[in-house]
Amino acid sequence: MVRDVRRDYLVSPFVLTPKMLLLISSLLYFFPFLAGGFQYVDVGGRKYDFTYDLGTGYAIAVSMACIVAAMVGFVPRRQSFEIEGDSQGESLVIIAMIIIFGGISIANPALFSASKVDVLSSTGRLQYIFYNACIIGVVFGALAGWRKSKLVIALSCLGLILTLYIGHRSPVAITILSLLYVRYRNVPLIMIRKRYVIGGLSALFFLAMYKSVYSAVKAGNFELVGQKMKFDQLSDSTLVGLEQFVTLAHLDLIVKYNYTLPCSNLWLVPLSFIPFSDAVFGKDGCTYNEQVQPLLFPGYSGGVAANIWAEFYANFGYAGFPLLVIILSLVCVAIEAIIRNVRSATLKSGLIVAIIHLTFYIQRKELLAAFISAKRVILVSVFVFGLVYLHRKCFPQAPAMEAGVRGLRRDHG
Repeated sequence: MVRDVRRDYLVSPFVLTPKMLLLISSLLYFFPFLAGGFQYVDVGGRKYDFTYDLGTGYAIAVSMACIVAAMVGFVPRRQSFEIEGDSQGESLVIIAMIIIFGGISIANPALFSASKVDVLSSTGRLQYIFYNACIIGVVFGALAGWRKSKLVIALSCLGLILTLYIGHRSPVAITILSLLYVRYRNVPLIMIRKRYVIGGLSALFFLAMYKSVYSAVKAGNFELVGQKMKFDQLSDSTLVGLEQFVTLAHLDLIVKYNYTLPCSNLWLVPLSFIPFSDAVFGKDGCTYNEQVQPLLFPGYSGGVAANIWAEFYANFGYAGFPLLVIILSLVCVAIEAIIRNVRSATLKSGLIVAIIHLTFYIQRKELLAAFISAKRVILVSVFVFGLVYLHRKCFPQAPAMEAGVRGLRRDHG
């Protein structure tokens, strides 16, 4: 018994726990501070130099210290990725969802517009179901076995390519991060293979560069694509897709001017897991971005992602940093406990993707938006599991057939 407990809790500090994911994502989004600043273009085409304030460095140091403290304070357990149940049935439901909701998305011409505004305005719940089903499909395949899940993986990958063409890079990135979580949750990152490092850096470079050319690709302007991909333009094209520079500017300006939000929607976070709660309660004009972007980035030509650290500083000052880390740590501890106890590959997949939303992609979101994104993927996985469960209860296998299946399994080892 003592040996089992030791094996369960004595996990290397370098495994890919949610706190490690939060640390890595924070380093990725804070690294622009080392560059000192960046240059941006306003709506009139004028270029401006933005220099990060020294106070931002102190804020970064405090936030990183809070994450490290959480890594020490929350002792990780080994994660279980063992699955049981009707994986074949779940696979068929995922395939059906990808085909149905993928078809609905393809039938929406606004999604194929070269305008980002048109794409975002025409992206609704049905599209989110499609995107999440594709992500779940790939992670499901990793858990259930690549060889047994070739069709669902193939369709999911095709769906992710479609979402990338539409202009959404996050589903591809979230899928890759989810697979890394599965692979290195119990294995130290210091043992990561070189080809994974090279593959990860290549994927980051591609996703960063793709932002600067996807509108031209959709417009059929391949001459412009060729110009953007020339060697002397690659650095500029890549930096356009690295939103970390502008995202960090949020925290810089909030800390520099000690800005406090007039109102907040954080009280809605506990209600965010209620289905359709975002439609019922609405945004009520108190989202972080609605209040900050017109004030701090009035002339910026592109959309500006949020910054979770800036949101909590604008609400609670420096006390917001440990509060945020504690909230995310407790929620992820609960999610990981559920992952250990459920045996459905689909449920595990949805919960794994939710962890990525709450530890990695949260860097460019508000807390409420991150919880809503996590809710959406969990609801898709629960729907798949529930449908298969109801089918099994309504149409149970005959005892003779079950015995035959067990006999075949024994015969084949």
